[in-house]
Amino acid sequence: MYLYIGLVEIRGVRGYMWLLGRRLYLKFSWRARDTYFLGNLANPLSIAVRLKRLLPKPVDVRAAAYAVARALAMAKYVAEKCRDSPTWKVKTWELKMAVEDAITYLQWIWPRTTRLFSPREPPWA
Repeated sequence: MYLYIGLVEIRGVRGYMWLLGRRLYLKFSWRARDTYFLGNLANPLSIAVRLKRLLPKPVDVRAAAYAVARALAMAKYVAEKCRDSPTWKVKTWELKMAVEDAITYLQWIWPRTTRLFSPREPPWA
């Protein structure tokens, strides 16, 4: 399964987040050498720590975890709204299950991210 999650901005650094299977990648540009492996969806805090290492400025791990949580909320919204199609490489039920596992883990570790996953509105609103 392969999904473009969206543009993520953390303290002035912008990148494109991609999901390939249960692995999360960040691209700072569209060149292949600018692709960074952030980690597995099963451990969002390790993703936040790796993201913190990539950024030039000192960034709090909580800010990085918040950006990952926001990207996961967007991915969940996309998974809920899309349907399976023969042209898609994504099975939406697999994506939704992987994202919900990561969301549950992140909420368990850092409860303040719970408000991002409200079912009432899209996460970017």
